[in-house]
Amino acid sequence: MKRYQNMKKIVAPLGMALLFIATQLIAVFVAPPFKEAGFETFENPDDPLNIIYIFFVILAFTAVILLIARYRKDAVKYLILLLFFISALSIFDAFFYFLNSSFSSILALAVALGMLVLLIKHPEWYVVDFFGVFLAGGIAALFAISLSIELIVIFLVALAVYDALSVYKTKHMVTLAETLTSSNLPLLLVVPKKASFSYKKPHSFGGERDAVYMGLGDLIIPGILITFAYLEKGLPGFGVTLLGALVGYVILMLLVARGPQPGLPYLNGGAIIAYALVHFL
Repeated sequence: MKRYQNMKKIVAPLGMALLFIATQLIAVFVAPPFKEAGFETFENPDDPLNIIYIFFVILAFTAVILLIARYRKDAVKYLILLLFFISALSIFDAFFYFLNSSFSSILALAVALGMLVLLIKHPEWYVVDFFGVFLAGGIAALFAISLSIELIVIFLVALAVYDALSVYKTKHMVTLAETLTSSNLPLLLVVPKKASFSYKKPHSFGGERDAVYMGLGDLIIPGILITFAYLEKGLPGFGVTLLGALVGYVILMLLVARGPQPGLPYLNGGAIIAYALVHFL
């Protein structure tokens, strides 16, 4: 009986790990054709202003969401869905470009509209996870082909520090996560611990959680380095860097039982150490 209970405890974290791996597989699959098609986000991958711009967007987005949630919590849902829809148009357009470049925009619009309807009418965890994995993989691939390795490492370190401060000190990231889960929003991946779980019903983020949650940023940010390692070193680079991130994930899951934890220090840290090993050895 005890063995069965222990197995149940690892099912949800294992499911989230599989979603993390799926995201990275999507990223490395689409990154080479993205690069060949010239889908780079920035013209100069060595320009330090690139990561300053991204960091500013992240800070501004977080501030706007928290500000709106303080006075008009109901408005947050529609703002994030709008931003999610706009992002989906670009990412799905890039995906469909290789199937039919003439109709990629039309196909992207159709899928993005379908996604939007599902997220509004039926925002269950599997709907959120399905679209979240594809969008996270596409975004990681775009940044991986758009930044130099030096800027990627600096970016990962800076965001790991920011994530730690925002969870342990200011705690605004915990507030943001609670806002997202209470509004059934698609910026978190969700793997339930029980078959009866529904993302449409009230659920807790802090304390004894009814599911394992992971922000899309926790998939995207380390995924940038994992994808870059694949482009630079092929399958060995991908495998070792991914393994490093997964080691960080295991440590993170062990600590989550104590309460909300910042994911990026562990995921980014594991990926950076692993990349250094495969790059310099």
